[in-house]
Amino acid sequence: MHDCRPNTHRADGARYARMACALLVACALAFCLSTQTAAAEDAVDTALVMAVDISQSVDEDRYRLQMEGIAQALEDKDVIRVVTSGPRHAILFTLIGWADRPKVLLPWTWIASASDAAAVAKMLRSLPSANGEYTCVGRLLKYLSDVTLKPLPVKADRVVIDVSGDGPDNCTSLQYVDDLRNRLVQDGVIINGLPILEDGKESEIERWNRAPGSTQSEFPLPSKEDARTLTMWYEQHVMGGPGAFVITAEGYEDFARAIRRKFIQEIAWPGASRPQQTAARD
Repeated sequence: MHDCRPNTHRADGARYARMACALLVACALAFCLSTQTAAAEDAVDTALVMAVDISQSVDEDRYRLQMEGIAQALEDKDVIRVVTSGPRHAILFTLIGWADRPKVLLPWTWIASASDAAAVAKMLRSLPSANGEYTCVGRLLKYLSDVTLKPLPVKADRVVIDVSGDGPDNCTSLQYVDDLRNRLVQDGVIINGLPILEDGKESEIERWNRAPGSTQSEFPLPSKEDARTLTMWYEQHVMGGPGAFVITAEGYEDFARAIRRKFIQEIAWPGASRPQQTAARD
């Protein structure tokens, strides 16, 4: 006889199975979108890496606010207009979650139309939660340099990295972060920043939790010459390359507005002609 009594192990297994299924469907659809269109074209205007914070400070609600914000931006008619405004009328898009270790949340995907963007937005809304511990910007930049961008699936006229997060690096030294940022810039990559103010307003950087193995000498408190706020930290240690800029989100609830504006500014063609090292804020 079939046992109809509740089974917590069975329920947990079903939940994990649904999550795994959603991820597999997302990856399969991304692969189909990218390879199907790539067969007809061998280059895009922009390869855009969206790197989102999944560290310990990002709970389920904050994670969903980020996914929904990116999804809404991709569905926006002005974003679609700039996506298709370049000579090749297409971009590549990938989503990387970063904390103590980077994770691919969405593989390289081709976007060349409103329907492509809508499909990607749907995938983003169905992604299972991802999380980590520390805020390791330097490790993220190294992963992007060594793995994500080598090689690109197809040729891109521009490569743009979009880094968002709610805190400064607490895993490596500032010199390490700067060296990785500079290496990417020397390779022709543009890096834009989207700092997220946890309490919705700018405040001075204070002592923060450090990853295991770090030392006080690696993470001195900011001096008078150092970045005093998160926006300044992103301007000094993340932003880099021709036309690079920073847009600040005043809390996770403001992420959707900030990322929409940011997408329009960094994808619009010709972005490479903008003045170097300019910062844009609301």
